Amino acid sequence: MSDILSQEEVDALLNAVSNGDDPELGSVDSEENSVEDNSGSYESSTGSEKSLFLYDFRRPDRVSKDQMRTLQNLHEGFARQFSTSLTNFLRTFVEIELVSVDQLTYSEFVMSISNPSCIYVFKMEPLEGTAIVEINPSLVFFIIDRLFGGQGRPSEQNRELTLIERNVIHRIVERSLSDLRDIWEHIGSFNPKIEAYETNPQFIQIAPPGETVILISLEVRMQNASGLMSICFPYLLLESVINNLSGDNWMASQSSPTDETRTMLEEEMRDIDLTLSTLIGKTSLKIRDLLQLQHGDVLCLNKHQDSDLIVQVEGKTKMAGRSGVIGRKKAVKITKILEEEVPGCDE
Repeated sequence: MSDILSQEEVDALLNAVSNGDDPELGSVDSEENSVEDNSGSYESSTGSEKSLFLYDFRRPDRVSKDQMRTLQNLHEGFARQFSTSLTNFLRTFVEIELVSVDQLTYSEFVMSISNPSCIYVFKMEPLEGTAIVEINPSLVFFIIDRLFGGQGRPSEQNRELTLIERNVIHRIVERSLSDLRDIWEHIGSFNPKIEAYETNPQFIQIAPPGETVILISLEVRMQNASGLMSICFPYLLLESVINNLSGDNWMASQSSPTDETRTMLEEEMRDIDLTLSTLIGKTSLKIRDLLQLQHGDVLCLNKHQDSDLIVQVEGKTKMAGRSGVIGRKKAVKITKILEEEVPGCDE
């Protein structure tokens, strides 16, 4: 290539300088704006580069990002609720934090579990299939030592649990599944139930090796120890409710109160004091007649003697009733619940 610039190249450089462009970054020949690399992808020398990411066609993402975000929100609530339950059970402060929500194959999940480990297989009726709760052995032995009167020290060696130790951990896993049921109430009504216990992950086959699973990883932190707790949901188990995990359905479920929330509100409302009054009737008088009233005068009300009385709560008409006597006390028997306030009764 010649070191001497042609007149056209000199004019192009001058035009680039006058337009404020960098002559070193600009391209003189418009036909050379795109360069093809060996992989067959094109990059523009003047335009912005597109962000690229790897995609494994052997492991397609079967759960969308929106549904994964909903699962993350669900189990963040589960981490808070289960940390409270575990704190009350162990009589020591326990903090549980959601580490990640991942989408991987079942074989990868099995290879990530130590042997021996503490693995519980459970069902989520009425969903078909089973899921797994796995607790790190170091965390298990810390909990056992704490419950048996120790200071909460992990075991020096990884071993299988005894029958008594299994019964203790079984109660903790049942508490976790109870909290999981309450959290999943926003998605549907489920009844988690423990089906089996295993120490060797190779002996558990809840899904084919290449099947997609959702792995919920939780970190449990206490005063002297910490460990991981995992929940594994096969895609086959979540397939029937996967559409309920969209963002719109999640927001709609959050706006509607659950049975637990409704019960809690009812309990809190029971102790509120309200003023209950009965309106016998009304009449109108002129000032002259009011000033002339004497003992024994009779006032005619706008109510017939057999008609219902108006019962008011905090001055608002809510019910109708009949007057009567119980023992030596005057009483009102409620005869009707009024859906709408009667016009003119509250004036």
